[in-house]
Amino acid sequence: MPFEKGVGFDLAIKNEAYAFQIFVNGERFTSFAHRCDPNDITGLQIQGDIELTGIQIQ
Repeated sequence: MPFEKGVGFDLAIKNEAYAFQIFVNGERFTSFAHRCDPNDITGLQIQGDIELTGIQIQ
């Protein structure tokens, strides 16, 4: 598991033609196949005990 309590991390989500590619600290972690048209997605929900220090959209 790439996450440890109290340790910061960078999370990147890349939308590719067939799936979302998930990267943690620059390393590929997993992917999730699209279950709907990715162009219909309008938001991102983050929940849990987390201190969010920044968001960057590219």
